[in-house]
Amino acid sequence: MTATITDAIGALPEACEFVRGRAAALDRVETTARVDVAKLGELGLFAPGCPGRPLSEMVTVIEQIAQESLAAGFSAWAHRMALEYVARGPETARQKFGTALESGSAVGVTAMAAGLKHCAGLGELSLVAEPSPGGITVTGPIRWASNLFDDALIVFCARSAADDARYVAVTPIDAPGVTVKPAPDLLALGGTASSSLEFAEVFVPSEAIITADLRGFVRQVRPAFLLLQTAFCLGIAGTAVQECGRHLDGLGACFTGEHAELAHGVSSARERLYRFAEAVSSVERKDDPDPAARQTAGPSDGELIRLRLDGSQSAMAATRLEVTLRGGAGYATASATNRRFREAAFLPVQSPSEGQLRWELERSN
Repeated sequence: MTATITDAIGALPEACEFVRGRAAALDRVETTARVDVAKLGELGLFAPGCPGRPLSEMVTVIEQIAQESLAAGFSAWAHRMALEYVARGPETARQKFGTALESGSAVGVTAMAAGLKHCAGLGELSLVAEPSPGGITVTGPIRWASNLFDDALIVFCARSAADDARYVAVTPIDAPGVTVKPAPDLLALGGTASSSLEFAEVFVPSEAIITADLRGFVRQVRPAFLLLQTAFCLGIAGTAVQECGRHLDGLGACFTGEHAELAHGVSSARERLYRFAEAVSSVERKDDPDPAARQTAGPSDGELIRLRLDGSQSAMAATRLEVTLRGGAGYATASATNRRFREAAFLPVQSPSEGQLRWELERSN
């Protein structure tokens, strides 16, 4: 299936040109991905795919941004998921945070990795919520999050100390009690403001609580979460495969078969990505007047996990082959080939990690 530029994402070529022109500077951490997120918001490219709209449009945005820079695509994904969470919350949360996230005037942080692991049976939540007048008070660590810029809105999950409630809520990064730990040196993603945090009795008002049913909420958002992650994996994979195709002469001819296999794998994964994204949109459009659209079955969890795993593995294989074909030029850290190779090295540890994906896939069969 071929991605198309609809009216809703007509500004995407301009966004891609903007990201392409900044990719090398972002890699050198001479700028940050906050600038890219702001530009996408200014161009109206975060609203597509929100509940009730085709997710395939947002898949196209994330995929094409990641074709130019995985770091920018990853930050755009994290921001867009924060908007996804808020858009599924009550009207109070949507009014308080939705406009700022959609416009990019505030940047979104998705600190939900612990929640997805918890719902998969892989551990308890580290943040603990105590009831407080008018809301909850939250304490504990967030092991890892990105987009931790000064104007960030953090979407997080916490377990109740009093009952079985499992909250999803939002807090500004500058709220009293929020501490961002110094960012470590990272391979290729230094411009994404990724680090850990500590909450110390952070008050969250009731209107900033999205839900107290984490498990039900994760079931709703997980398809978009995995499909949009797959989009940035296949974005960088597609660029690497294309670049490999330019170097299949001379000694490179020895890799023609490997390149063809990779190209086929990426093409197959993209077909599934867009087909699943359309199916997810159909499932969510329960008021669609077309009965066939309302009855379309979405992809199974196992199919989504398999696709996400295939996407990250394709990206790693394609960037490795690109470095091999480019030789010394690919080894030079200033080259785009080398940047893609370093960016793709992040994918096996991106939550859900390759280990978690394999573990979940085994149990879904």
